[in-house]
Amino acid sequence: MSMFATVLANLFAAGRTRAPDDQPPVPPALRGHLAHDPSLCTGCGTCAHVCAPKAIVMTGTADRDLAWTWFSGACSYCGLCRIWCPTRAIDLLDEVPDTAERGGEMRLADPVVRHACSRCGRPHTPLAVEIQAEMLGGPLAGTALDEKDLCEDCRRRMSSERIRDAFMGPTPKPAPRSFARTVATEKVTS
Repeated sequence: MSMFATVLANLFAAGRTRAPDDQPPVPPALRGHLAHDPSLCTGCGTCAHVCAPKAIVMTGTADRDLAWTWFSGACSYCGLCRIWCPTRAIDLLDEVPDTAERGGEMRLADPVVRHACSRCGRPHTPLAVEIQAEMLGGPLAGTALDEKDLCEDCRRRMSSERIRDAFMGPTPKPAPRSFARTVATEKVTS
């Protein structure tokens, strides 16, 4: 009998549907819209790799600029991209996403600019100086400052050279080859 009373009470009660401008307060732990800081992004693709619904896509090639794109209609707002981003370039804002109405058309696209390595010229995206300083536990100095604009391969080579020089002593650097010297050498040997 109490069920019948509940049905009758709800039948004659006022409506409970909220208007679009009358929304409940946002909880403090809400995972809402994504914010991407392209100045911190290195284009490593970790966020795209951990994104199960493939809402984050990295396009481009290793030798050209990359594009980071987020499609809100595909996003499940799980927050894995934020958790796994090594440079903290992704943040989840506390704004309620309106993907129900505009999900398919909402997207965020940022370019990830590639820079030439100061040693070999290969395009890469260096870590921001602030992130490097945080990783090293203080401001950049010495070899860290020398290597801040190098690609991964050149940093590895410089580290190997420093270790080799520490054990075996510095090796003499070969003289740079010039075109005139090469031509003269070829004429003498011919």
